[in-house]
Amino acid sequence: MARSLEHLRHAASRGVDVVVFPEWFLGLNPVEVLPSRHTDRISRLARELNVMVIAGSVRALEPESGKKQQRSMVIEPDGTLAGSHAKMLFQPTERPWFEPGPGVSAISTRWGRIVILPGLDALESELWNATLDLAPDLVVMAANAHTLVERRQLQELAVQRSLEIHGTVVLAPLQGRFSGSSYVGGALIAHQGRMLGMATEDEAILIAGDPEAPLIQLGVTDTTAYIPLSRPLAGSLDVKRSLGPEAERRVLIDWGILAARDLHAATDELMAVARDNPRWVSLAPACPGQAQELRYWLEDEAGGAFAYPGLERVAPWYDSVRELGQVLAAHPKPLVIHSGPGPAPLRFDGPALWDEFLMEFQPFPVIVHSTGQRSPYLEEALALAERHPQVFLETSHVPLGAIKEAIKTVGAGRVVFGSGGLAQDFHREWEKMERLEPEISADAFQKIVNLNARRLFFQTEGADRRAPAKVHPFRRPS
Repeated sequence: MARSLEHLRHAASRGVDVVVFPEWFLGLNPVEVLPSRHTDRISRLARELNVMVIAGSVRALEPESGKKQQRSMVIEPDGTLAGSHAKMLFQPTERPWFEPGPGVSAISTRWGRIVILPGLDALESELWNATLDLAPDLVVMAANAHTLVERRQLQELAVQRSLEIHGTVVLAPLQGRFSGSSYVGGALIAHQGRMLGMATEDEAILIAGDPEAPLIQLGVTDTTAYIPLSRPLAGSLDVKRSLGPEAERRVLIDWGILAARDLHAATDELMAVARDNPRWVSLAPACPGQAQELRYWLEDEAGGAFAYPGLERVAPWYDSVRELGQVLAAHPKPLVIHSGPGPAPLRFDGPALWDEFLMEFQPFPVIVHSTGQRSPYLEEALALAERHPQVFLETSHVPLGAIKEAIKTVGAGRVVFGSGGLAQDFHREWEKMERLEPEISADAFQKIVNLNARRLFFQTEGADRRAPAKVHPFRRPS
């Protein structure tokens, strides 16, 4: 109880509106009718802090029948008990002690309809179908994993289910030892198929949209999660793939948009992929002759732009591209430029072609995608970065030796890790970083895989570029 109240105060001090506790969060509490003397302590603090509390389960007594049950509950910010729900499925060690509840129920609150699925209830497909029929705004899966494999399965399930309800799912598992068993944690918050946050190994408090929250696992920043020109966005980017190192802060680029028939619709789709996910940001296409459109997207929500004017047989010094530079100078967000062999004629793929453009427009950073990939483009990219201090070099599809040369030429502060774009590319690209890590300092490694891109795309003047106020996981009080 003392630890729960401490966490409740800590969370409230960070501006939290809803606190979710796991199953058995009070341990083997005395069996009493709800609300009890124990839940009253939580209610009083919830009222004091103006915070809603959702509890995975406590031991409780059914007032009419006298049955012992495990009941989940929701306490409103004013301290009142909004409702409770009796667990239905039990582990073999629990069955002699508890009576199951009658079925899945939704608890109506000022925040919307909340369904709590404790323990095995969260895994039963029939109970999930019944949950869907209730049209909940928020589902709490107070389920627990004993192994890392089980944890990943639960996390993937939570993300998938948030997509199915078109709402928010919170996975609230136990971590540590309880009643003779060990649990591995893995708390997660997902909204409409997108992960808003996932707890680290030792994290006690997880906040959706918290700009100061630690990066997940490896601390990777993905700056080239792009879709090849030959594949449409909708069929290529799985927004449900939200776990593992690939779930880090991501910068989404869809090169295919540059060949789309309806540029506005395709760009709006790309913007929607990152919307409501504080760890992702989408870039807008910078197409020659489309300066007004680029200005609109940069003023709206785009975290930067990407350009490949060679697709239209246009060089960077043409007026139609210089107009884009004027827009970017007024909205100094990063520009990612394609370099090296691609669908355009080779004479338009050289990084050196951007030299005159960079001499004219200096206020915004420019990232050379794939650092030219191969000779002679690699050498051109290195010369361009050496000449222009606003140029960054990105690592995807670049030989490890060339990455070392880039670090030597311009320093680790201007080299940015990129994933290669597709799920199968990520592991190959990350293996290069693992081979590189022993050969450079820890500070240099963190700059390349984390800090440089985080500063470029997610922070401006010390603040997170994607404000947490824009994240609304589920319906707020009217």
